[in-house]
Amino acid sequence: MNDRAKAAPTPAGSLNSDPALGADMRTAIERFLIEYARCLDEDRLEAWPDFFLADACYQVLSRENVEHGLPAPIIYHYSRGMIEDRVTSLRDALTYEPVYTRHMVSNVYVVGVEAGVYRVTSNYAVYHTTVEGRTDLYSVGRYDDAIVVRDGQLKFKTRTVIADTFAIKNNMALPL
Repeated sequence: MNDRAKAAPTPAGSLNSDPALGADMRTAIERFLIEYARCLDEDRLEAWPDFFLADACYQVLSRENVEHGLPAPIIYHYSRGMIEDRVTSLRDALTYEPVYTRHMVSNVYVVGVEAGVYRVTSNYAVYHTTVEGRTDLYSVGRYDDAIVVRDGQLKFKTRTVIADTFAIKNNMALPL
């Protein structure tokens, strides 16, 4: 049996079926992830940092690096301030091909909860559509998140994007 099969919880023993987690919290987490995707898809980049704690970490890693234990991220922001700086540079400094994005989030799974930190994994696919109308699959992978409740709102403590598609056709300007 491989390590992945050993690590996977059985459905009967999963937190997603555990009434102690609560359907309301599962629903709130799913809605939070959907709102994150909508924020990016609707080009509301100025609201993107609001999904994160002040000392949050947002990073994008390649699946290949993760599987080989190589921690070098493609993108690494270790505070909400850095995320805000990214938005400023996207709006005012960087030059990149304008695209419309569409984030698909699926298979949301609460892996565990400890000391108020919800460990959540989900799959994503991000499509880019050019102003000419050409649509391409831009990136596919998974999100590994640590989510907390602060002042009645869910926030990312960490958002780690693990991209299956390491070879990106153009620069990674917009957030995943």
